[in-house]
Amino acid sequence: MNELFLIEIRLGRTRWRINETISAIAKKFRLEQFTEKHPHVTLYGPLYLNEDISPGQLLDAIGQVALPYEPVPFMINGWERREGMHGSVIAFSVLPSDALKSLTTTIAEALTPLSTSVNLWDGSPEKRWFHVTIANRLDPKKADAIFSAIRKTEKTLPYIDRSHKGILSQFLKWLVKVLHFRNRQIIWPVTLDEHGLRITVMQGPEILAEFDLLEKRWLFDEVRHTSPSWQNSLSLFRKRTGFELVTDKPDPGGDIFLISDLHLGHANIIRYCSRPFLFSDVAEMDQVLIDNWNRVIFLKSRVFYLGDLRYGRHAPGTDEYRKKLHGAITFIAGNHDDAEPGAISSCTIEWQGFRFFLVHDPADTPSGFDGWTIHGHHHNNDLCHFPFINFADRRINVSAEVIGYVPLGLNEICSLIQSRQASGNIDPVLLRYPVC
Repeated sequence: MNELFLIEIRLGRTRWRINETISAIAKKFRLEQFTEKHPHVTLYGPLYLNEDISPGQLLDAIGQVALPYEPVPFMINGWERREGMHGSVIAFSVLPSDALKSLTTTIAEALTPLSTSVNLWDGSPEKRWFHVTIANRLDPKKADAIFSAIRKTEKTLPYIDRSHKGILSQFLKWLVKVLHFRNRQIIWPVTLDEHGLRITVMQGPEILAEFDLLEKRWLFDEVRHTSPSWQNSLSLFRKRTGFELVTDKPDPGGDIFLISDLHLGHANIIRYCSRPFLFSDVAEMDQVLIDNWNRVIFLKSRVFYLGDLRYGRHAPGTDEYRKKLHGAITFIAGNHDDAEPGAISSCTIEWQGFRFFLVHDPADTPSGFDGWTIHGHHHNNDLCHFPFINFADRRINVSAEVIGYVPLGLNEICSLIQSRQASGNIDPVLLRYPVC
């Protein structure tokens, strides 16, 4: 059989963000004919099947290997440039989990007797280069120039810290907004967590089948990431990871809860921030986020909400959403919030010996504040500067995407700070939930 097959994990939640970045690079450097149209992480291949092996046998072998695996986590982080079999390659770097490494190795072991791979990495899967291709088949000199240029964009955006005040602060905020709306002119660095929910088998340019790691079965239809089948996979994934709670949490009593940037009613936030929902069903996202809130927060629980509750012309009003949320809530105004009665711009609280400044945008922290800032605003769009916990700058990001879409107790935050202070480890914690 002369047809090529490829075993891969196609990007799911992060696909839109990655495609947007690839498109920006392609337009800036005129690389449209060299770019990857379907971003993925290669597991094995391209390969040719041996003469006595059918595509059905290929699927059987992969299915047997994949059965024990759950959704496979990995991180997409920054850029890489290497030489490929047909020219230079520029790619997103992928930090694989142990599960992804193991899956790759076991697939290689199962398929080596059945096929002939044309990928040199398949002979040594333990040395595989994990990446998501941006562009390939490039001239080495051109690749060097492009790679150097996109690396420089990591420092393009002005970083606004708490020492910038007054006119300078306002100018920098304005500049960031201008650059945001002209994002095609710059290349935004990417640091995103992802999970492989399905193993995709390509036969030539077409999808032969996908093995769903949640349902443990092959799918031959409805493999598009806009289908009801994909929506079901996302639902199962959320419940498996705790992004969607299915039972009420016990009342811890005496804790304070925090969360920011739910963006209820905002369909585009699903794409912008790689949320595990179908873009076409914002009502499902709203229901899950509200249910998560009410499964953790009781009627008398104390809650600080740090801004941007809802967004969009067609979204229900703030009052309609507020009525659905449990707890004694203090609303801190976000940049997308309307002027609501009772909302405040910021506040300072003390808890377990720590002082916390609660505000939507961390750039609004008072100069000289010597405690910890708890904020939202940045979502998961700049995890390098605004991870879940930045110990060096004493910042805590409680944006919904960063803390797993479930309100977070201040007791947990204090325990993490105390643990790290005792160990002397000040490395940032990118996300509240485990990824790799």
